[in-house]
Amino acid sequence: MDYKTYLDLVLAMENKHEPQAIAYLFRILDVGGQGKLTSLTLRYFYDGIEDKLRASDNDIPSFENVLNEIFDMVRPANPHYITLDDLINCGKGDTVINILIDLQGFWAHENREAFTSEIPDEAEL
Repeated sequence: MDYKTYLDLVLAMENKHEPQAIAYLFRILDVGGQGKLTSLTLRYFYDGIEDKLRASDNDIPSFENVLNEIFDMVRPANPHYITLDDLINCGKGDTVINILIDLQGFWAHENREAFTSEIPDEAEL
C-alpha cells in the first residue's frame, strides 16, 4: 500500500458516515468485485471479528443474528445481498461497516443498550 492509498483509507475510516467514504470502503468489502455484499462475504468479515472476540474471552453473538441485524438495518432492495446504493440509502452504512471491520465498532454496536442505559436522562440532570 502506498502512502496515498493509506491516506485514502484513513480518511474513509474517519468519515464513515459520508457517502464517498462508504463507497470507498464498500469497494474494499466487496472482495468478489460483484458490486454486492452477500451472506458469504459478510461471513468472511464476521469470522475475522469472531477470532478477535474469542481471543478476548467475550460472548460471541451468532453469525445468523448479526446477519439478520445487518439486513434489518439496511433493508436492501434484494433480500439476498446488499448493494452500495442500499448501504448509502439506509442511513446506517457507517454502522454496518463498523460491525464488519472494526472490533471496537462491533463491540459498541453489540452493547449499545448498555451504553444508552448509562447515559442519564435530561430529567435526572
